Amino acid sequence: MAIKRDEKPTTKLESTYKKFWQGFNESSRRSIPFRKIFKPHPFGSIRSYQDYSVGDVFHIVAGINFERSEIRVGAYFTDIDSYQYFHELNKELIEERVGKLLAWKEHKTKASAYVYDTADFDENHGWENAYEMMIPRMLQIREQFR
Repeated sequence: MAIKRDEKPTTKLESTYKKFWQGFNESSRRSIPFRKIFKPHPFGSIRSYQDYSVGDVFHIVAGINFERSEIRVGAYFTDIDSYQYFHELNKELIEERVGKLLAWKEHKTKASAYVYDTADFDENHGWENAYEMMIPRMLQIREQFR
């Protein structure tokens, strides 16, 4: 879903998401490796996630859950056959390259799938720390699903 300039927060949580993602977008614009692969969003999202198109069958998704103090980065597949290819034939290799086990979730009713990694996030250490964790992970996940 595209982020629109005129998305207006209607709750405190949506306002917090917008501020978080505005900061993330500023940080991602400063990252040359990020800009080589992704186009930074011009506006912050009012949702818990932002996604980045990298092809027809999947896109990269970054998310934050303030309640669980968790960040999430992954690949969201709209093509189940592509997801199954990676899951069945390359799961171990991908996890070895990433250096950790990933969560692999197929949504049978939605005809989509999600492969992701999570990390704890302490808001008291500042949002910049989350951005510094998310950007390299996004690049790493993108590299594994090329």
